Amino acid sequence: MDKGKAIQIIESLFPADSQYPKTRKTGLRLLEQAKQNVENWRDLPEKILFEYARLCEEEEKRQAKEFLRR
Repeated sequence: MDKGKAIQIIESLFPADSQYPKTRKTGLRLLEQAKQNVENWRDLPEKILFEYARLCEEEEKRQAKEFLRR
């Protein structure tokens, strides 16, 4: 299989950017599973790692605030 064929299959079945919510949700789930199956997050491009780190810090702050409210 080549890249063009893979894109054709994805676009015809479960594209992660589908206009249909259920199809988009399934596509995003399958895309995430594919990424986990074949790559280590530490090997992702810096741009993605920087955003991941920012989101982690944001989530940590959110959880800390939630904990303090209890």
